[in-house]
Amino acid sequence: MTYTQASYTQPQTIKAGTHVWLNNVTKAFGNLTVLDNLSLELYPGEFVAIVGKSGCGKSTLLRLLAGLETPTQGEIKLDGNQLTGLNPRARVMFQDSRLLPWRSVLENVSLGVAKQARPRSHWALQQVGLDSRAQDWTTVLSGGQKQRVALARALVTQPHLLLLDEPLGALDALTRLDMQRLIETGVCSNSVS
Repeated sequence: MTYTQASYTQPQTIKAGTHVWLNNVTKAFGNLTVLDNLSLELYPGEFVAIVGKSGCGKSTLLRLLAGLETPTQGEIKLDGNQLTGLNPRARVMFQDSRLLPWRSVLENVSLGVAKQARPRSHWALQQVGLDSRAQDWTTVLSGGQKQRVALARALVTQPHLLLLDEPLGALDALTRLDMQRLIETGVCSNSVS
């Protein structure tokens, strides 16, 4: 991945979310170096897009920030703390929905959510316009509906760091715009980076 230095001014007001700091991060798979000496700082509440060709390390970077991978070299800090494993305050939404076909829509959204927090699963489904499909099997949903379930699953835990790996590509243009607005506005309510 090639890094280009951009001029940037730190936001005046600090919002809730996660302060992300990468220092000289390298990630290699065998002899293939995917990320080379990457240093980056992101402030709470920011929306940041990582743009690059296929295979340049964008998804690897997201996996590192989620704690799904460990850097070969360098360090990653979230809110000043060294990332040493899975990041419970982060959620990744991948290009494919990764739903469990033997569970209902509601059960997929509720994965990993404490029993007392389950009403929030209904709220998340409402936000993506699928509350009427809560009891359906995921196998009967369209590709776009499955991605919306995956978005609800990402939002239900109220993550402080939401990592999106081209998740809206399977949606039609109108639904994509609605989901972009959902991510950018009130649902995230300044609590997500």
